Amino acid sequence: MVALTRNNSGQWAARKVIPADIRSAYGKREEKKTWPAALSQAQAKAEYASWLTLIEERIAMLRAMADQTPVALSQRQTRALAGEWYKAKKAQHEENPGQPEGWWFSRDELEPDDNEQREAGRIQPTGWLIEERDALLLTKGLTLTPSSGEALLQEMGDLWLSLCALMERRAQGDYGPDPLADTLPALEAAPAKTDTVAVSITQLFEDYATARKPSPHTERKWRTAVAKFVAHIGHDDATKVTRADASGWFTALVAGGLTVKTVAMTYRAALSRVFKVAYDRGQLSENPFARLEVIGPKVAQTQRKSLSDDEAMMILAAALGEQPAGLSPTHARARRWVPWVCAYTGARVNEITQLRAMDIRQVDGVWVIHILKTKTDKARMVPLHSHLIEQGFHKLGKAGDATPLFYDPNGIRKGSESHPLHEQMGGKLAKWVRGLGVTEVESPNHGWRHRFKTLARKVGMDSGARDAIQGHAARTEAENYGEWDMETLRAELEKLDRYAT
Repeated sequence: MVALTRNNSGQWAARKVIPADIRSAYGKREEKKTWPAALSQAQAKAEYASWLTLIEERIAMLRAMADQTPVALSQRQTRALAGEWYKAKKAQHEENPGQPEGWWFSRDELEPDDNEQREAGRIQPTGWLIEERDALLLTKGLTLTPSSGEALLQEMGDLWLSLCALMERRAQGDYGPDPLADTLPALEAAPAKTDTVAVSITQLFEDYATARKPSPHTERKWRTAVAKFVAHIGHDDATKVTRADASGWFTALVAGGLTVKTVAMTYRAALSRVFKVAYDRGQLSENPFARLEVIGPKVAQTQRKSLSDDEAMMILAAALGEQPAGLSPTHARARRWVPWVCAYTGARVNEITQLRAMDIRQVDGVWVIHILKTKTDKARMVPLHSHLIEQGFHKLGKAGDATPLFYDPNGIRKGSESHPLHEQMGGKLAKWVRGLGVTEVESPNHGWRHRFKTLARKVGMDSGARDAIQGHAARTEAENYGEWDMETLRAELEKLDRYAT
């Protein structure tokens, strides 16, 4: 029994004892979890349900996999197994085939968008077909290797297209012979088991992180995603992972409350990249995450992405105002300058909070900021708008001085590689802006980035210039050629209307 209770500290808490029959494979006797005391009962129950679901899915998976070794099917065996499924579906629909239009639409669902895939005779697997494949394997007591699982899916898709054509005929009154039925081989013997060498998913990620050296923030998020996937499927062997495993994990994450965008941008991104690298290196025979879509309900956008005129002026006015006496000098300086710099550059807030005194300098007579660490790992120079210079922002610059402008590296609060001080300052600024009453924009810090692009379009700023200022990728290969000199970029930036002070 599992129950959600409050512990002595007021936190919500739960524990789940792992059943004895699967405890060894699971790796621990029980799971424990706590949630913040501030959560309402409904919020705590939702968190608890998501947590418990993942544990129970892992237990069920481990039980199902007990004493099973993935097998590889021959081409004949694959066709025979898919043929048994075809015959069952034929018997299910033949008496009452319905209308022809329904079969037309069903056939179109499996048609791939890619011309090369279509010409190769491949189908585009949909969720229901994957579920049919997995149900078929369950009834046969089989666990397949990734390549055999994909081959079976393709065979089933091919036979479903044939079934659609047959049912169209039946729906139009044609009950003539089925030319396909006699061509399907019988599944005469159980597939032979094959021995595969285990490849650790966790180690694949560690190898990738060592070679690629992603940002600490990305590495932290992706390591968590990999750990969650391993926990979900109940083992750490990449050679046993199927597309059904991957798709089922996406479904579980969405059911647990994550948005399709979050699952795609973080969880799928992490695993698909790690598996692709391993596949490209020859460590895996298949990449089960390749071109796999995250399916789920669309989330209505209830908040704006860009700051409004009133919100922008409210923040900038507060930045010019007197700050509380208890703020540290760097925190007060961040409130004073970071919103204004973001307003006139469209930079990410953490690109500005990381600035050092030496990063404000003159290049060819133009005052610029040197943004060294970016999301895309591409440093860039951004001219300062004349309004920032008139306010004196450039006076914070000092050649050769690596002192951070907006956080104190020697202060009481310490940063970490995964959560550095400049990111912590960005979080403080977001909280401060929310406190001003800016609550209808999705992200108050990122709202400057969207607003800059909107205003730049409005005043006719060159599209390449605004992308260069914000660090966005060029739209074409041709636009990657050449460099922007600072005077030209400054002239484009000056097209922006000044904010009233």
